[in-house]
Amino acid sequence: MRYATLRTLCAVALALAFAAAVTPARAQAVTVIEYYNVALDHYFITSLQPDIDALDSGHFFGWSRTGLTFQAFADQASGGAGISPVCRFYIPPPADSHFFSASPGECAAVLAKIPTDPNYRDFRYETPNAFYIAVPDLATGACPAGTIPVYRFWNQRADSNHRYTADPATKALMLAKGYFAEGVVMCAPGAAKGDTTVRVSGFSPLAPGCDGVPATGTLYRGAEVEPMLARNPANPNHLVGVWQQDRWSDGGAAGQVSGVSFDGGRTWSRAQAALSRCTGGNAANGGDYPRVSDPWVTIAPDGAVYQIAIAFGGSLLEPNSFGAVLVSRSADGGQTWGPATTLIRDDSSAFSDKESITADPTNASFVYATWERFAGSEDGPAPTWFARTTNAGATWEPARQIYDPGATNSTLNNQVVVLPDGRLVLFFSEFDNVGNNTTVLLRVIRSQDKGATWSPPITIAQSLARGTRKPETGTPIRDGSNLGAIAVDKNGALAVAWQDSRFSGGARDGIAFSRSLDGGSNWSAPVQINSVPGVQALLPTVAIRDDGVIGVTYYDFRNHVPGAPTLLTDYWLTTSADGVNWNESHVAGPFDFATAPFALGLFLGDYQALTSIGNTFVPFYVTTNANSPTNLTDVFATLLTTSVVMPTTAEPAKAAAPAMRAVVAPALPMTPEVQQSLSDAARLTLQRRWRDRASLRADAP
Repeated sequence: MRYATLRTLCAVALALAFAAAVTPARAQAVTVIEYYNVALDHYFITSLQPDIDALDSGHFFGWSRTGLTFQAFADQASGGAGISPVCRFYIPPPADSHFFSASPGECAAVLAKIPTDPNYRDFRYETPNAFYIAVPDLATGACPAGTIPVYRFWNQRADSNHRYTADPATKALMLAKGYFAEGVVMCAPGAAKGDTTVRVSGFSPLAPGCDGVPATGTLYRGAEVEPMLARNPANPNHLVGVWQQDRWSDGGAAGQVSGVSFDGGRTWSRAQAALSRCTGGNAANGGDYPRVSDPWVTIAPDGAVYQIAIAFGGSLLEPNSFGAVLVSRSADGGQTWGPATTLIRDDSSAFSDKESITADPTNASFVYATWERFAGSEDGPAPTWFARTTNAGATWEPARQIYDPGATNSTLNNQVVVLPDGRLVLFFSEFDNVGNNTTVLLRVIRSQDKGATWSPPITIAQSLARGTRKPETGTPIRDGSNLGAIAVDKNGALAVAWQDSRFSGGARDGIAFSRSLDGGSNWSAPVQINSVPGVQALLPTVAIRDDGVIGVTYYDFRNHVPGAPTLLTDYWLTTSADGVNWNESHVAGPFDFATAPFALGLFLGDYQALTSIGNTFVPFYVTTNANSPTNLTDVFATLLTTSVVMPTTAEPAKAAAPAMRAVVAPALPMTPEVQQSLSDAARLTLQRRWRDRASLRADAP
C-alpha cells in the first residue's frame, strides 16, 4: 500500500487487534474486505477496523472498496480445528504492497529469506495472524467441505502486488489480464459481492502548461467534471467512462480522460485519447487543440468504443479562433485509443457545440454523432447537425444539417437513441426567440433509415426551468436547466427527465419526467419525481434496466443548512416500474457544492451519467472533495442494487409501498414575472455557451 504513513496505520491496527485479543471474548467471524487503488493498480485486503476506517474515510487517498469480500475468523477458537493464521508482510517500494499467506511453511520461508535474499531484504513482517482461515489440502489443492477457494494472482511487475479473490468471475478476469495464477491459497467459509462506491479519477495526470498557450482564466487543476458512461451491449460488465480533466473557468478543459472497467465498475484503469495537446494531440494525429469539452462515449455491439469531444482554441467567433468535433476509436475496449477523426472543423465564422455519439446496438457498422452548429451571434441560427459512419469508423460521411429550428432559433443538447427495430430518435432542446422572449421546447425527430432522412419535430413538453442558485447568496449554479436526458429500454419505451419549475409555481426547479410507449409519437404529461419538492433539484439523468425499471439520478439541497457558508448537496437515485410510483435511494453526499470549480456558475457538468447491469444501477457522477485545493472534484461510480416490486394487473401498485407517487402538476400561471424569469433562464443557458469562450487566446496550429 501507498506511503510509509499507511504502514504506520497498519501497525497501529495490528496493535489494537492484539490488545483486544488479550481480553477473553466470544469466538467471532470477520469479513475480509478488498480495496483497490486505480492510480497504483494495486489491491489490498484487511479485516482490521482501523485499516477499514482509515481507507473508507479517504485518509489514504485513492483507495476504494471493490465490493468483494470473503469470510475468515478473528482467532483460532473461532474457526476450530484446521484453521491457520494468515501472516502479513509489507513490501517496500517499488512494490509498496502487502503479501498474505495462510501457509505456515510459506510464511516461514519468506521470514527465512529476509536476512539472506536481496529480493526479500526489505520485507517487513507485520504480523503472524492478520486473520485466521482454512487452508487447502497440500496434495490435491481441494478446500475442506463447507468452504470455498480463495485464489491468489500476481501482477508480474516490479511493483509486485497480489490479488486474493473467491469470486469466479474475478478469477477469469485476472487470468485475461495476464496475472499469474498462484492457485488456491485459502479456503473461506463464505464470500460476497456487494454494492460499492469507487473513486474512478484522482490527481491530475496532465502536465502544467501542456496546452501551449498563455492562460486566460483560472485552471482548476485536478478538477474532473461532466462525466459520461457507456455499457457494452454484448458484455454489460464492460464499462467505459469519459470526463473533462482540469477544467478552465473560461471554457473547456485541458484534456479529456477515460476510464475502463471489465468487472462491472468495481475496478478501473485510465487512458487518454489524443483529442487535445494535453493528452498527446498534435498536428500529425489530428488533436492539435488547446482545449476540449463535452465528453461523450459509446460502445458498439462488437466491443469497439468511440469517444467524442469538441476541441477548440481562441475566443468564440473572434479572428483566428478555430474548433472541431473529434472522434477517437478504441479497438481494445477502451484501453488504448486511435488518432482523432475530424467530423467537422470550424474557423472563426462558426462553432459546433454540445455533441454526442451513439453506436447502433442493432448494427455495429453504424455510429451516429450529432451536435448544434451556430454562426453570427448568440441569437442563432443554430441548427442540428449530424454525421455517421456505416463501416464501423473506417470512414465517416460528411457532416450535414438535418434540422433547422428557424432563423433566430437554436437547438442544444442533441442526443440519439436507437429503438429495438433500428429506428433513430434524436432528442434536443429548441430555443425559440420571439421579440424579447425565449421559450424552450423539448422535442424529438425520428429516422427510419438510420439517419438518411428525418421526420418533422414532435414536442414532448415545454421546459420551464429557472435554474438553480445558492439560496443565501444567489451564486449561480451551472446546471442542466433547459437541457435533459433521454433513455430507451429493450422494448422501445422512451423516458425523458429534465429540470422544471412548474411543480412549484415557477419558484424552484424540481425533476420532471415523461415517457413514450409508442416510439416517441406521444408523450405522457410531465410529473415531478424528486421526493423533497421544497428544495431545488438539478442535473437529472435517466436509464432503464433490462427488466423495465426506470432509474433517475439527481442532486438536491435537502441537507443544506440555511445561512451556512457551505452548500451541502446529496446525489439520489429514484426508481420506478411504472413511471408513477417511485422509490428513492441515497447515492452520495452530503458534499459541499460551493467548492466546485466556477465556470459562469458552480460547475460539476451540464450532465452526469447512469447505466445498469442486471438489477444494479451504476451512477457515474462528480462530487467535490473536502479540504483538497489541488483536487477539487472526482468522478465516482456507485453500484446500487435496487429491488422494485413490478406492478401486476391484480395489484397495480399496492405491493410496491412507494416512497412517493408522481402526480401531474397544475398549469403554471404564466404571469409576466414568471414568463420573464423563464425567458431569462433560457437565455442564460445559451449565453453560457457563448461567454464560456469570451477571452481565450487563439494560437492556432
